[in-house]
Amino acid sequence: MATRGWTQSLWQEEEQRFRVGLKLFPAVLGAVEALQDRCAPDGKLEIRIAYEGSDTVAREAATALRAIGRIRDIPLNVKTLSAEALDADDSLLGGIFIASVDVGGKRLRLWSERHRAVVFSPFAGDVEAGAVAGIHVADRILPFVNLSRAKRAEVRFKPFFLEVARLYE
Repeated sequence: MATRGWTQSLWQEEEQRFRVGLKLFPAVLGAVEALQDRCAPDGKLEIRIAYEGSDTVAREAATALRAIGRIRDIPLNVKTLSAEALDADDSLLGGIFIASVDVGGKRLRLWSERHRAVVFSPFAGDVEAGAVAGIHVADRILPFVNLSRAKRAEVRFKPFFLEVARLYE
């Protein structure tokens, strides 16, 4: 990661992936079958924004996702959490959005299985490394889904979503 002045920032390509990922993440969650079964007892879908180092980018992501408010009529409860804190957390989560480039593949795999959640990373290489979903950039931008990770996390996507997504098997 690069730093500009005193705030943490992303390189330009990473910044673009982050912005696209923020727009795509709600659609990916909306494509999860039985999403309502992943809600906390209070009826909210728990979303965590995971970060490593500075939380500047994570706070920006949280603000954007809070503004959405609901996915498929389910209210969201969005919180930022350091990767280290998420390592120790075992609460029921609906989704985890990765806001830092260097979180690491092993963590992505562990979080998806422990939380039975969609771990979404917009960053290059993270779907192949263990995130359940992310983005594929070619001549157009598509959702990118790791089917084996989704299965291990017990996440099933609606068939129409899988028809338009790029699949990593």
